[in-house]
Amino acid sequence: MQVLLSIELLVFGAVALLTPFSVVAPVAAETGVGNFSPAAFHSFLRAPPSRLNSLPLARARVQEPLSRDVRELGPVVAARGALVLDRATGALLYEKDSERLFPIASLTKLMTALVFLDFRLDWNTRVAIRAGDLRGGGVEYFVPGETVTGRDLFFTALVGSSNTAAAALARSTGVSPEEFTKRMNDKAAALKMSSAYFADPTGLDERNVGSGRDVALLSEAAFRSPAIVRAVTSKSYTFIPQNSKKKKRTIRSTDLLLVSALNSSPYRILGGKTGTLGEKTGYHLALSVRSEETGRDFIIVVLGSETNASRFADAKTLAVWSFDAYEWPETRAVAAN
Repeated sequence: MQVLLSIELLVFGAVALLTPFSVVAPVAAETGVGNFSPAAFHSFLRAPPSRLNSLPLARARVQEPLSRDVRELGPVVAARGALVLDRATGALLYEKDSERLFPIASLTKLMTALVFLDFRLDWNTRVAIRAGDLRGGGVEYFVPGETVTGRDLFFTALVGSSNTAAAALARSTGVSPEEFTKRMNDKAAALKMSSAYFADPTGLDERNVGSGRDVALLSEAAFRSPAIVRAVTSKSYTFIPQNSKKKKRTIRSTDLLLVSALNSSPYRILGGKTGTLGEKTGYHLALSVRSEETGRDFIIVVLGSETNASRFADAKTLAVWSFDAYEWPETRAVAAN
């Protein structure tokens, strides 16, 4: 499996260090360690991982993971910001500029989906597509005048990252655009996404911003929703709009990792969402992945990666490294027996 992952990373065209390595000065700078004295530096390495305190407190009762080798700092990734979070404890296993703000693009749609679900609308309610819903910024799946279900909009927004679907989904709630974005920001505050701000439900507005930590908190909340998980783990979605032709339309997922080795034994993807506004902002990915061998789930956030391919390579690198570099007290105790 490790060989297969390495081959895929080469196909993506990224340099990925899947084998943990010893501390060297450039790596310290890469991970934000800074210019510690040798004594302070080794003290830092031996310290337990920090915790994202905004996660539900009940999760913190699980013992935090421990590094197998205190000399490790983690792999080099192309992304400008990155983070790995242990979902059971909230422990941060890897950080790179995790407080830096980025326009989060279509990662916004995770918040749009959460707010939409708060309305508890009938999935089968039909919504007429209006010209004002059309947003562009990607593949256009809808034609003004046809009708689709709320489910069609929800899945197309999350599977195919359709901006038009996200706009129509927000409109289908019956509240004004201003009220909908207010609810997005209210939910961000409730999730303790302290530096996040939302200006629209699609992510096309560059004022939609957040840090790696904000995106991790958003992902944790979104990937606890069965409806969102069903959508973001679907490789495709097919629907039939009500129009004169009534032909099937199939939407393909923008998350290429769903058809990669990271979604086959011993790994399983529990959720994922892509986002980009092009080279200016870079390429983003929020991912939840499980190791079937350990039963542990991680949230992986990649922000501002260089290319579409490199964001997936970065996420794979961080996933494999994290599962290899850390162990859990109960796992270690069983091995000792």
